[in-house]
Amino acid sequence: SQMRFLQSALTLTSRILATQPARTTQFIVGRAPLAIARRPFSDGQPVVFAIESVDDFNQYVINSPTPVLVDFHADWCGPCQLLGPRLEEKVAGRAGALLMAKVNVDDAGELASEWNISAVPTVMAFNNGECVGEFKGNVSDDELESFIERAIETSQ
Repeated sequence: SQMRFLQSALTLTSRILATQPARTTQFIVGRAPLAIARRPFSDGQPVVFAIESVDDFNQYVINSPTPVLVDFHADWCGPCQLLGPRLEEKVAGRAGALLMAKVNVDDAGELASEWNISAVPTVMAFNNGECVGEFKGNVSDDELESFIERAIETSQ
């Protein structure tokens, strides 16, 4: 009877999970126009966008006139799921002073290996084509704020 209880609990749990809408939203630069990405600012470039290829990375991160935070993450990574939305919110609150590129390491393995990503989340700040800072793991709001401030300051 204990086994039957566990089976019905598992069945119920999987039914509940199956009815929940997926909470991940991604914007793929390579497959869709940039206009569909969320939180645009005045000139139409989205503040948060996804990168899937080396070419996109070079175009939208390395050649960006605006500083870009790059969030190397994975769907299965718990700390990534905690950090990502907080980071997006803070970047969006800067009214275009910096942008955020999201790189799913499972979809963009070539990029992850090119930048020696050994752990997720890894967040790197780029300015004028150069990495000007990085951190790994989930960090406090204060640490996020100071990381973002330093990224913006390098561009001024």
